Amino acid sequence: MYCCGLFRSRVSTAPSPADYRFLANGAGARRAVGVAGRRRFWRMFMRTILWLVLPLIAVFPGIARAVGDIEFVQDTLANGLRVIYAPLRQAPVVHVAVFYHVGSRDERPDRQGFAHMFEHMMFRGSAHVKPEEHGRLITTVGGYSNAYTSFDQTVYVNTVPANQLRLALYLEADRMASFRVSEEIYAIERNVVMEEWRRRQNAPYGTFFDDFFRLAFTTHPYRWTPIGNMDHLRAAAAWELQEFFSTWYVPDNAVLVIAGDIDVAATRGMVANYFAWIPRGPLITRRIPPEPPQTAPRRLDVQRPVPLARLMIGWHVPPWRSEDHYALNMLAAILGLGNASRLDRLLVTGPDPLCTSVSSHDMALEDGGYLGISATVLAGRRVEDVEKIIFQTVADIRDRGVTSEELSRARVQTMVDYVRGRETADKIASQLGLAALLAGDPSWVNRAMRKLEAVTPADVQAVARKYLRPDCYNLLIYRPGQSVAANPASRPAGASSPGASPRQAAAGQPATRPAAFPPDYPNRPPVSETRLRATFARGEQFAINGVTVIIMPDHRLPLVSWDLAMRAGSHCDPPGKEGLAVMTADLLPRGAAGLSYVQLNEDLESRGISININDGGDVTRLKGSCLTAQVDHALGRTRDILLNPHLAEDEFNSLRQQTISRLRAEQSRPDIVASRTLAHALFGDSPAGRFPSPASVHNITLQDVKDCYRRLYTPDRAILVISGDVTVERGRALAGRLLEGWEMRPVPKPDYPAPAEHGKLRVILVDRPDARQSVIRIGATAYTIHSQEKFAGALAGSILSAGIDSRLGRAVRAERGLAYSVWGVFQPARQYGAFMAGAETAFASTVETVETIFRVLNQTAASIEPRELSEAVLRAGGSMVMGMQTIQQQAAYRVEGLLNGYPIDYYDTYPDRLAGVTEKDVRDVVARYLRPERMTVVVVGPTSLREHLSRLGEVQVVAMPR
Repeated sequence: MYCCGLFRSRVSTAPSPADYRFLANGAGARRAVGVAGRRRFWRMFMRTILWLVLPLIAVFPGIARAVGDIEFVQDTLANGLRVIYAPLRQAPVVHVAVFYHVGSRDERPDRQGFAHMFEHMMFRGSAHVKPEEHGRLITTVGGYSNAYTSFDQTVYVNTVPANQLRLALYLEADRMASFRVSEEIYAIERNVVMEEWRRRQNAPYGTFFDDFFRLAFTTHPYRWTPIGNMDHLRAAAAWELQEFFSTWYVPDNAVLVIAGDIDVAATRGMVANYFAWIPRGPLITRRIPPEPPQTAPRRLDVQRPVPLARLMIGWHVPPWRSEDHYALNMLAAILGLGNASRLDRLLVTGPDPLCTSVSSHDMALEDGGYLGISATVLAGRRVEDVEKIIFQTVADIRDRGVTSEELSRARVQTMVDYVRGRETADKIASQLGLAALLAGDPSWVNRAMRKLEAVTPADVQAVARKYLRPDCYNLLIYRPGQSVAANPASRPAGASSPGASPRQAAAGQPATRPAAFPPDYPNRPPVSETRLRATFARGEQFAINGVTVIIMPDHRLPLVSWDLAMRAGSHCDPPGKEGLAVMTADLLPRGAAGLSYVQLNEDLESRGISININDGGDVTRLKGSCLTAQVDHALGRTRDILLNPHLAEDEFNSLRQQTISRLRAEQSRPDIVASRTLAHALFGDSPAGRFPSPASVHNITLQDVKDCYRRLYTPDRAILVISGDVTVERGRALAGRLLEGWEMRPVPKPDYPAPAEHGKLRVILVDRPDARQSVIRIGATAYTIHSQEKFAGALAGSILSAGIDSRLGRAVRAERGLAYSVWGVFQPARQYGAFMAGAETAFASTVETVETIFRVLNQTAASIEPRELSEAVLRAGGSMVMGMQTIQQQAAYRVEGLLNGYPIDYYDTYPDRLAGVTEKDVRDVVARYLRPERMTVVVVGPTSLREHLSRLGEVQVVAMPR
């Protein structure tokens, strides 16, 4: 997984547009206002909402002290490996992560992508681990294994049941000591990386950040992103990558973090056995050219095949270790974190919205990153107007500063993230490892919140003046249109500088490290035969006003969550008005109980309260979370939104406009188009085959929304789960206040016609002339959750898709390098069921990929190896352990079990049910549903593929949606 951390700040993750889907618009009179009018609106608004936030200033500063520091112990082995042990008794789960201090900044300019290549290749075996065995062993015990590459680091992660800690340590040590690059592995994984690169090129905004980094950085290696340069990878030899590995992937350039249910003394012994003997690497001397100070603005304004205009403005900020990032974090939050932020009000939720979304983020990198503001512009609106407002907003902060109330709100949001960062072992390990690697001190994580608490409005204004200067910004604009020749700033970064390589190997001579394992070193990975069992909390159950209520106490963290599931959703949308239930869910929080949407937003965000409403087809979910101190207020606001929404006309009109723009953006995404085309082919005009479109949303009226609200939002057979830091008694009282007086109405019952059988393989080509890659989806109708076939089907999906060593993973990716990812799983739901498979590949290999998938399905219907079945059963049992790390995870299982009508012990006994499945059961379910004549193939790509696809059968060509 390539990950450049584009929205990751030092403390919290900045939001993507999707994070604020349910609160994306504003309140107030709808009128045309200019920039001056927007600024008057802003000042007036700030005066009117002080009563909401002033009482909060003293509420939250004690949170960091109440949660406490992360407890850890650190050692440095004689070979230089830094090791951090962080005990956490949340669940019988352990997270093992190795942070290597190497990323794309350490690559030569003519060998971009080496670090990313190792993220892929290092799962292909080592001295005592067979190719693909690392992932297979971890997934077999129910764990999770992956890696990501960033600018400054490459990280390998493993989350396993606690009794498999020794296995995870052994696997990481073995590849650190003995990984070898072969020509065969390099060739296959290079093809895989090229498909990953094509996937990004194929997405409408997939090259946006690549272009931005090329614009913002002229000399430093940050000018290229970790995905790499495909021409450089084609030109590189395997020995060059081996030399890269032998230099950087060494113990004295790494941090090992072990967090979770561990005994520190025993774990130290394991680390000593597996890692202490590995020799140090060569002395590393980095020769990274510094980025010269920017002295003038840079702009890149280009046309791309995108549905909506998008812009990004970024200013250079100091290196990761700088103390200025505490104030920069707050500045980014004040500008664009949440619907109450300055830019959100002016551009998205204010009187005259110009954008579908806006966000800001402090992209802290080791050698200096940027503070960025990005916005996606509504159809019909001018990019220049958005740009002007952003610059004027930044200038206003430089000149006038920020208010204490704004800073308080930003701090509260950061504190909620701070608490959530303590939930699981992987979150704790990520914080400790990054701090150790980039700050040189893992205890930085325990000082960060106190540093943030000390930030003042004057500090925020000072960093705005220091870094967000009007003469040194970088502005990238994508406008809808066809791509044109790029200007010099957007061409691939060249090979003109000496680069960052610390040393050069002789041509053709791999610089390998000797792997002289100790005589008593185990020659096979140690897998514990003991199997941990998951036991899920059930909580206290009772009924209030026709609603099944469950309280699930857990006092480990000062967090409370709630989930209200109502038994109807978008499956009830009338034909021609698809999107009605989603529009209703989105409109409810836009003003309630006498508070405008703007006031409601400010009230919730100032207190760190999150409330969202989601459509789930046959269910609507109202979910929320907050810190314990705010739970009474939060449930009160939830009741306001549920029972007293304004459903105002001006908010509806704004929401409909933004929803239509978002849907147009979705219709340009080949993955979404492929999946929806397949669903419609399988299920026709039934609820499972219909989706919102700009035309259907345009047909929706405010009266439709009001009628939908009355039909769907009813306590009839609803479920409410309150989980976290509450007692049963308090939870009962909170539930009573939330549900009191909710009018009972019968839940509507939509029609679910049986899907038609077509009797032959269907091939549908969705014509996308500007495609860079084929997006493939393959499917067939199948069983629902009410069928006992679901147990055999779940194991079939695991055998087909669980990791690179799965049947599809081996055949499509590991052996042929045809795709970055491939999958095929049964997806049973309450009313319908389907089998879905997918991959993305080059045009030339499209038919080969489809035929390979079909061949694997046929082979699976013919034979199942006993090992495959037993490993799939073990994998399922271990994954249940992974699913009980937080009380919120367990609450989600509880709700799903009630919605599905499962017995209360269903998930506790699920592994036993799977253990009763035979090889014949798995073969039979595959053979019954996955016969070629029942299948439909959808490919999104250019019409030139039609002739090739005709090898599969008759091809139906349809246009991309507009």
